[in-house]
Amino acid sequence: MAAVLVVAGCSDDGDAGSSTTPPAVAPTAPTDRALVEVLDAGSGDRRALALDVDADTSQEVSLVLEQELVADEAVTRVPAISFAMTSVVTAVGDDEVATEQTFGEPGLAGDRLSESDAAAVRAQLGTLTGTTSQLVVRRDGTTVRAADGVPAAAQPDSLLRLLVPVLPTGEVGVGSTWTATTVVLVDGALVDQVATYTLSSLEGDDYVVEVTAEQQYRPGDVGGTEVRSGRGTVTATLTGSLRSVVPTEASATVSSQVVYVVAGAASELRSTLALDLSAGG
Repeated sequence: MAAVLVVAGCSDDGDAGSSTTPPAVAPTAPTDRALVEVLDAGSGDRRALALDVDADTSQEVSLVLEQELVADEAVTRVPAISFAMTSVVTAVGDDEVATEQTFGEPGLAGDRLSESDAAAVRAQLGTLTGTTSQLVVRRDGTTVRAADGVPAAAQPDSLLRLLVPVLPTGEVGVGSTWTATTVVLVDGALVDQVATYTLSSLEGDDYVVEVTAEQQYRPGDVGGTEVRSGRGTVTATLTGSLRSVVPTEASATVSSQVVYVVAGAASELRSTLALDLSAGG
């Protein structure tokens, strides 16, 4: 069985709402404004959090992931895959920051796959080298637009969006907690997501944020395949600066359990993915 790279809950395509005047209804589509609510404003000095990024700044980003897939009890363990990219801020507006990612050669480590499966994965990843993708985010970290350079870029791009925290517009301090309700796209499926963020450290512009997210898949057709049901979870620790879009360090675990219907037969696919990111200026 050839390895299939999939990930649950790794995109954040909704607009951000104000924590002080949130929209009256929850979002129903990925382009809708997110519902952001501050649950606890935290202690000590409080401030509004927003990305404050200079144009033409760049980050060298390394993203490493390992994944286990279980399809109807058949287990596939994908070896560690490393993605290297240079992320450059190409434009800074009043409320938006645009970045362009240029991908280097991805790496494949370990001996978990057969040689034929490893060759198939290398062939898939090989199309990524030298390509670019675009990401436009608001100063609160929510995605305005994302364009993948090639199909192979879809997964690292979605992981990158996952690791950019959604920030509250109201003033908060250390220990503050807020939620962001969005509709996201995961491998073409519509997923309702509620993410909870906790600000565990804030020193100047440097932050540490803990994230947990719960997801519920909507039934529907995805590229001719029926999604009958599904759910996912995300846990992550993000360490970064408001002076850059991508965190300097991040670790996350992403899990999903989705039931697909192919040729009238239901099939369950479970995925557990561990990822680590490091970025330097």
